[in-house]
Amino acid sequence: MKDVIVFKRRRSFEWQVRDQNGTLLMRGRERTRPAARYQVYRTLFMMLAVGPRPNGLRARGLDREQHTGRT
Repeated sequence: MKDVIVFKRRRSFEWQVRDQNGTLLMRGRERTRPAARYQVYRTLFMMLAVGPRPNGLRARGLDREQHTGRT
């Protein structure tokens, strides 16, 4: 589960998306609260649409190419 947070910061509104452990995944700042809510839910939708990425799968492939000299 992911958490979305919108709060006022000086003259703007800051938004954050965090995972269930409280780790910050994405954040941003907008001038109005509706704009901040739109951006946070847009970001959440995009993260859910992409789905989870396998850990280290792509990084291992890039390391192998660098060591063997293949492109």
